[in-house]
Amino acid sequence: MQGFSAQQKMKSENRSNFYLINKPKTWTSQDLCSKFKYLYKFQKVGHAGTLDPNAEGLMLLATDKYTKLFNYTQETDKTYKVSTLFGHSSDSIDTDTEVKKNEDIDLSKHESELEKLLTDFLGTSLQKPPMYSAVKVDGKRLYKYARQGKEVEIPEREININKFTLLKVDGAKADFLITVSKGTYIRSLILDLALKLNTTAVVTEILRTNIGKLSIDHPEYINDVNKLKKSEEPESIHWSQVLDLPIMQIDETEYGKILHGELLDKNMFSEDKLTIMEHEGKITALYTPFNKSYFKPEKVLI
Repeated sequence: MQGFSAQQKMKSENRSNFYLINKPKTWTSQDLCSKFKYLYKFQKVGHAGTLDPNAEGLMLLATDKYTKLFNYTQETDKTYKVSTLFGHSSDSIDTDTEVKKNEDIDLSKHESELEKLLTDFLGTSLQKPPMYSAVKVDGKRLYKYARQGKEVEIPEREININKFTLLKVDGAKADFLITVSKGTYIRSLILDLALKLNTTAVVTEILRTNIGKLSIDHPEYINDVNKLKKSEEPESIHWSQVLDLPIMQIDETEYGKILHGELLDKNMFSEDKLTIMEHEGKITALYTPFNKSYFKPEKVLI
């Protein structure tokens, strides 16, 4: 076995974990990460999937070395409960900028038409992000252009809508349940829907309820960040609930090989695909097929 010191192994036994936590309304996603990092003195805290400041709900946080694994989690669909106000408009398509009333509208008179329109949005399409967003164009975030009153060409991106359900209508107000792919902007989606009804709309509330199979009903969901205490680190969720990949448990010999970035015999692996290497309950590395004989390290966390 290739040796590794006790100090090296101790260093690998870091505080890397995943957490499910509620982002409060008005907080930025980065505010939440900073609060978590400050309270529990993590080296790094990152998140999967930004929520607008006016949105709230489920955020997936990772700490320390597990922040390197977000590329393997962010393709997951996300579900939102969305409240809207039709016949109104704002520059940001939400209540973050001045909301103007354009017309009186009673959606109950258009409910059947509205439900039919929702099916038109299902599947794959192209979407332009809103001007008030963190998307970068020429190295600058769109909301900065918007605040300066500058117009820029916004590139379209491919999105997928898996669910678009009307929950209720009340005059000009409507609530929806929407499941979408990574990178979809709910505000743009609602505006596109309003335009098909020959009107305008703003989003008044967004609650993210699900990230893939993870939901706000999860027993380890942290509902109130303001009640977190320095003396009581919250319960994390197991990484196997976040990463949908084959898992291989390794022994001390294989741990040493991974530590030194060595190739591993392909016959060790049950599937010919990216695989999690587990040692003593923690992810030590991700290995991927290299050639007919070996797997190579794609991401090493020790």
